[in-house]
Amino acid sequence: MNKEKGSVLTTLLAFVAISGLVSLNAGTTNMVAAQEEADFKIKDFGVKDGNLWLSVEGKAGGSTPENASQIYAYAFVTDNGTYAVASHGVEDSTEVENDTKWHSHGVTLDEKNCVSEINEDGTAEVTDMIKVTNVTATKVDKAMTAQLGINNADASVCVEKVFDSSP
Repeated sequence: MNKEKGSVLTTLLAFVAISGLVSLNAGTTNMVAAQEEADFKIKDFGVKDGNLWLSVEGKAGGSTPENASQIYAYAFVTDNGTYAVASHGVEDSTEVENDTKWHSHGVTLDEKNCVSEINEDGTAEVTDMIKVTNVTATKVDKAMTAQLGINNADASVCVEKVFDSSP
Protein backbone atom coordinates (compact mmCIF):
# COMPACT_ATOMS: atom_id res chain seq x y z
CA MET A 1 0.00 0.00 0.00
CA ASN A 2 1.40 3.37 -0.88
CA LYS A 3 1.78 6.21 1.62
CA GLU A 4 -1.12 8.25 0.23
CA LYS A 5 -3.62 5.36 0.49
CA GLY A 6 -2.37 4.59 4.01
CA SER A 7 -2.96 8.20 5.02
CA VAL A 8 -6.50 8.18 3.61
CA LEU A 9 -7.22 4.86 5.36
CA THR A 10 -5.86 6.18 8.67
CA THR A 11 -7.99 9.34 8.34
CA LEU A 12 -11.08 7.26 7.53
CA LEU A 13 -10.52 4.96 10.51
CA ALA A 14 -9.97 7.95 12.79
CA PHE A 15 -13.21 9.51 11.51
CA VAL A 16 -15.13 6.26 12.14
CA ALA A 17 -13.66 5.99 15.66
CA ILE A 18 -14.49 9.61 16.52
CA SER A 19 -18.01 9.25 15.09
CA GLY A 20 -18.49 6.18 17.26
CA LEU A 21 -17.36 8.08 20.36
CA VAL A 22 -19.67 10.99 19.55
CA SER A 23 -22.58 8.56 19.09
CA LEU A 24 -21.69 6.79 22.34
CA ASN A 25 -21.54 10.12 24.17
CA ALA A 26 -24.88 11.22 22.67
CA GLY A 27 -26.39 7.89 23.72
CA THR A 28 -25.06 8.32 27.25
CA THR A 29 -26.39 11.89 27.37
CA ASN A 30 -29.80 10.67 26.20
CA MET A 31 -29.76 7.90 28.85
CA VAL A 32 -28.89 10.44 31.57
CA ALA A 33 -31.65 12.78 30.35
CA ALA A 34 -34.15 9.89 30.33
CA GLN A 35 -33.16 8.88 33.87
CA GLU A 36 -33.39 12.48 35.08
CA GLU A 37 -36.82 12.78 33.46
CA ALA A 38 -37.99 9.61 35.26
CA ASP A 39 -36.65 10.99 38.58
CA PHE A 40 -39.18 13.83 38.24
CA LYS A 41 -42.11 11.97 36.60
CA ILE A 42 -44.87 11.89 39.24
CA LYS A 43 -46.58 8.53 39.85
CA ASP A 44 -48.71 9.43 42.84
CA PHE A 45 -48.95 11.88 45.77
CA GLY A 46 -51.01 12.65 48.83
CA VAL A 47 -51.08 12.98 52.61
CA LYS A 48 -50.55 9.99 54.88
CA ASP A 49 -50.23 10.08 58.66
CA GLY A 50 -49.95 13.89 58.48
CA ASN A 51 -47.02 13.77 56.04
CA LEU A 52 -46.97 14.99 52.44
CA TRP A 53 -45.63 12.33 50.08
CA LEU A 54 -44.86 11.92 46.39
CA SER A 55 -43.60 8.95 44.39
CA VAL A 56 -41.88 9.10 40.99
CA GLU A 57 -41.23 6.66 38.17
CA GLY A 58 -37.46 6.90 38.59
CA LYS A 59 -35.44 7.32 41.78
CA ALA A 60 -36.75 9.92 44.22
CA GLY A 61 -33.98 12.48 44.72
CA GLY A 62 -31.82 10.62 42.19
CA SER A 63 -30.95 13.71 40.14
CA THR A 64 -29.39 16.88 41.54
CA PRO A 65 -28.50 20.15 39.78
CA GLU A 66 -25.19 20.36 37.96
CA ASN A 67 -24.46 24.04 38.60
CA ALA A 68 -24.94 26.57 41.37
CA SER A 69 -27.56 28.60 39.50
CA GLN A 70 -29.99 25.65 39.25
CA ILE A 71 -32.47 24.38 41.81
CA TYR A 72 -34.40 21.11 41.50
CA ALA A 73 -37.63 20.84 43.48
CA TYR A 74 -40.52 18.53 44.27
CA ALA A 75 -43.41 20.80 45.28
CA PHE A 76 -46.72 20.30 47.07
CA VAL A 77 -49.51 22.87 46.79
CA THR A 78 -51.61 22.24 49.91
CA ASP A 79 -54.47 23.64 51.95
CA ASN A 80 -51.81 25.22 54.18
CA GLY A 81 -49.36 26.69 51.67
CA THR A 82 -46.76 25.39 49.25
CA TYR A 83 -43.88 23.19 50.38
CA ALA A 84 -40.88 22.22 48.32
CA VAL A 85 -38.18 19.62 48.77
CA ALA A 86 -35.17 21.14 47.03
CA SER A 87 -31.55 20.56 46.09
CA HIS A 88 -29.31 23.48 45.10
CA GLY A 89 -25.82 24.92 45.46
CA VAL A 90 -26.64 28.08 47.41
CA GLU A 91 -26.47 27.58 51.17
CA ASP A 92 -29.67 28.82 52.83
CA SER A 93 -30.96 26.01 55.02
CA THR A 94 -30.19 24.90 58.55
CA GLU A 95 -31.90 21.54 57.89
CA VAL A 96 -28.83 20.13 56.12
CA GLU A 97 -25.17 21.09 56.19
CA ASN A 98 -24.85 21.01 52.38
CA ASP A 99 -27.85 22.33 50.42
CA THR A 100 -27.20 20.00 47.50
CA LYS A 101 -28.73 17.46 49.90
CA TRP A 102 -32.51 17.43 49.68
CA HIS A 103 -34.22 19.68 52.25
CA SER A 104 -37.56 21.45 52.63
CA HIS A 105 -38.84 25.00 52.35
CA GLY A 106 -42.21 26.67 52.61
CA VAL A 107 -42.44 28.88 49.52
CA THR A 108 -44.66 31.49 47.91
CA LEU A 109 -44.44 32.30 44.20
CA ASP A 110 -45.42 35.61 42.64
CA GLU A 111 -47.33 36.16 39.38
CA LYS A 112 -44.11 35.60 37.38
CA ASN A 113 -43.49 32.21 39.09
CA CYS A 114 -40.58 33.67 41.07
CA VAL A 115 -40.04 32.98 44.76
CA SER A 116 -41.41 35.92 46.74
CA GLU A 117 -41.22 34.31 50.20
CA ILE A 118 -39.26 31.36 51.57
CA ASN A 119 -38.94 29.77 55.00
CA GLU A 120 -37.68 26.54 56.52
CA ASP A 121 -41.07 24.96 57.26
CA GLY A 122 -41.22 21.19 57.17
CA THR A 123 -38.60 18.48 57.23
CA ALA A 124 -37.63 16.57 54.09
CA GLU A 125 -37.29 12.80 53.91
CA VAL A 126 -36.00 11.32 50.66
CA THR A 127 -36.01 7.53 50.47
CA ASP A 128 -37.97 5.58 47.88
CA MET A 129 -40.31 8.59 47.84
CA ILE A 130 -40.29 12.29 48.72
CA LYS A 131 -41.86 13.27 52.05
CA VAL A 132 -42.38 16.50 53.95
CA THR A 133 -43.00 16.01 57.65
CA ASN A 134 -43.72 18.47 60.46
CA VAL A 135 -46.34 20.44 58.55
CA THR A 136 -50.04 20.99 59.27
CA ALA A 137 -51.40 20.44 55.75
CA THR A 138 -54.25 17.93 55.43
CA LYS A 139 -54.80 18.03 51.65
CA VAL A 140 -52.54 18.22 48.58
CA ASP A 141 -54.24 20.02 45.70
CA LYS A 142 -51.36 19.69 43.27
CA ALA A 143 -47.87 18.20 43.04
CA MET A 144 -45.15 19.47 40.73
CA THR A 145 -41.52 18.81 39.92
CA ALA A 146 -39.50 21.69 38.54
CA GLN A 147 -36.19 23.33 37.82
CA LEU A 148 -35.72 26.86 39.10
CA GLY A 149 -32.94 29.24 38.19
CA ILE A 150 -31.13 31.97 40.05
CA ASN A 151 -30.85 35.22 38.09
CA ASN A 152 -27.35 36.60 38.66
CA ALA A 153 -28.43 40.17 37.86
CA ASP A 154 -31.05 40.55 40.60
CA ALA A 155 -30.74 37.28 42.61
CA SER A 156 -34.36 36.39 41.83
CA VAL A 157 -35.26 32.69 41.87
CA CYS A 158 -37.83 31.70 39.24
CA VAL A 159 -39.32 28.54 37.77
CA GLU A 160 -37.58 27.79 34.47
CA LYS A 161 -39.02 24.40 33.65
CA VAL A 162 -41.82 22.25 35.05
CA PHE A 163 -40.80 18.60 34.63
CA ASP A 164 -44.23 17.27 35.64
CA SER A 165 -47.44 18.38 37.31
CA SER A 166 -50.43 16.48 38.66
CA PRO A 167 -53.37 16.84 38.46
